Amino acid sequence: MKPTDPEVTPFTHWLSVEQIRKMQRMRRQTVIQAMEAGELPYERRGRIRYARLSDVQLWEERRLSQPNTPTTHVICPELADLAG
Repeated sequence: MKPTDPEVTPFTHWLSVEQIRKMQRMRRQTVIQAMEAGELPYERRGRIRYARLSDVQLWEERRLSQPNTPTTHVICPELADLAG
């Protein structure tokens, strides 16, 4: 970083979907769905979506602080004994 470069803060640092995906260790489609659902604010520049680092951090905190809800999926009877 050069002395003349502006200081990078979470409020000015932008991440692409690919960078968010790698940082959060999740599928690209999951990040895009969160953006389109309004859970993660983003800006589009051409075809590429970007989100602020600060918004990604808030989104992560909200996701991790939500209580785990039990699944409503049907369990295969042959695997039911493995479900805890």
